[in-house]
Amino acid sequence: GHNYFRSENPYRLHSWAGFGEVYYQVAPDVKLTGGLRWTDDQKSFTEIPSWTVFEGEGYPVTGILDQQWKEWTGRFVADWTPKLDFTDQSLFYASYSRGYKGGGANPPGVVPTYLESPSNATHPLTFKPEFVDAFELGTKNTLLDGSMTLNGDVFYYKYQNYQISQIVDRTSVNLNFNATVKGAEAEATWEPVPGLRFNFAGGYENATLDNGSQ
Repeated sequence: GHNYFRSENPYRLHSWAGFGEVYYQVAPDVKLTGGLRWTDDQKSFTEIPSWTVFEGEGYPVTGILDQQWKEWTGRFVADWTPKLDFTDQSLFYASYSRGYKGGGANPPGVVPTYLESPSNATHPLTFKPEFVDAFELGTKNTLLDGSMTLNGDVFYYKYQNYQISQIVDRTSVNLNFNATVKGAEAEATWEPVPGLRFNFAGGYENATLDNGSQ
């Protein structure tokens, strides 16, 4: 027989980016931060089937796939550091950021692409770049003459084309789904006397794929 299996997906990546941030002190206790990033990703994939279709012909290269993405991303943060009677130091912040991760190509399926088979559905030739819009509100506090810290935040992430890797036909295949993640976190430390410290950390997260995703 000639049902030899091979999983190989070589590629070359050229990536460059430029980024910077600016800060503006609106008031003595309010600071704004803005940042931008420009990313240029170029990928070149060599498509090698994972199954020798014809006896004696080895693993023929079926083609070269070139991909490129050019994206703007960035973030905005507002910090407020009020003077409060019940804390030593306090920081309240609100932030928004947009993130990006380049797409790519999957290994070809275990059968020729011109045949109809389950591999055509489970091995899409390419997967899309991933984007996320992230929103966060939080606070950081020092209390009791520095012996206690108390921090907390809530967050909401909206993903477009979230990349999920699955093992299909003995190889790794990336698929895209839209998803939402929301939750909250809290952490605290208390050192009532030198050498004795209590720590607490907890979180809640609710992550879901969009309706219709499978």
